Amino acid sequence: MEPLTAELARKTVKRYACSQCWGDLEIHPDPLDAELFYVVCQSCQEETKGYVTKYFVERRRNENAFEKQDAVNLLRHMGVIPNPLAGKTKKELLKELGF
Repeated sequence: MEPLTAELARKTVKRYACSQCWGDLEIHPDPLDAELFYVVCQSCQEETKGYVTKYFVERRRNENAFEKQDAVNLLRHMGVIPNPLAGKTKKELLKELGF
């Protein structure tokens, strides 16, 4: 990664996330120049490859949640994983919901 100015480093931390793990970024001062800073991932540190927008991260996380739910429903329908509602009556289901 290249060193950035203080203003650009702050904007990068505010608007972007790590491109590898989608983790938060942090600012580290450049040891050679007091006016420049490095922006690195809090968990990847020196292994930070680049940045993606926080909007992208949030959108993909939401898409992944729906994809997971679709996969779970399909696996239940196929009988690969057990259906927790199987064998329960409507009365039992309503009781579990608090009615």
